[in-house]
Amino acid sequence: MRTGGAALGAMLVGALLAGSAVLSACAAGGTAGGGDDPAGGGGLASGTVTVFAASSLAEVVGALADVFEADHEGVRVVVSVAGSSTLREQLLAGAPADVFVPADPAHLDAVGAERPFDSPPVPVALNRLTLAVPAGNPAAVAGLADLGRPELLVGLCAAPVPCGALARAALAAAGISPAPDTETPSVRALATLLAAGELDVGVVYATDARDARIDDLGWPVSGSAAAPAASYSAAVPADAANPAGGRAFVSFLASPQAQAVFAEHGFGTGREHR
Repeated sequence: MRTGGAALGAMLVGALLAGSAVLSACAAGGTAGGGDDPAGGGGLASGTVTVFAASSLAEVVGALADVFEADHEGVRVVVSVAGSSTLREQLLAGAPADVFVPADPAHLDAVGAERPFDSPPVPVALNRLTLAVPAGNPAAVAGLADLGRPELLVGLCAAPVPCGALARAALAAAGISPAPDTETPSVRALATLLAAGELDVGVVYATDARDARIDDLGWPVSGSAAAPAASYSAAVPADAANPAGGRAFVSFLASPQAQAVFAEHGFGTGREHR
């Protein structure tokens, strides 16, 4: 996969938060029998498809772009990855995108109110919250209540970011009111600090805790149900430069082929939305 930092134009550069955006363009592969199956978008895509995706999708969306390109000869997928709130502001400012995949439907609602989508968003994945610590758990964190230990360095995503909003709501429901020492603009930024041992504990997505330098403690709180999860849906702006390509990519994300890739990367599937 090669980077494509200039592909989205100078319009995006000023808006991206430092360290929270990754631009990548996947080199086109050969055909693999995509045919005209609408579930995979075969035969519908051409040109460049620009995808705005939540930072927690960074790894999996690159893998998905590779598969999509391999099934659509000559198609190039350019991916801009950042915090969902950052991408939302870019889109509201007029940044060009063919697909928007945030980590919270609220961002789709906010964009759609001012910049309509050409069809209803399509659910594609889930990602559960987890309590995470540096490898080896040096601070001996045992549960969510430890987020209130004053001697610990605690990190959360910033409140406007989906992982931050979801974490705060879930912790409040559990009767926990942490005072984070660090608030990051994206979940990947928070995971990076945990992996480097710069924080004692934080709340991230399960997919970010797959890093070998991070221990995943699950969602350890007495009486808690399953860990809360972020839901990802994809939509195509009505004014997209490549609407056919965008629709093909969204259809692909919901296909069994793409859902298997999501599962391989630790995500719940779009079917779990229902």
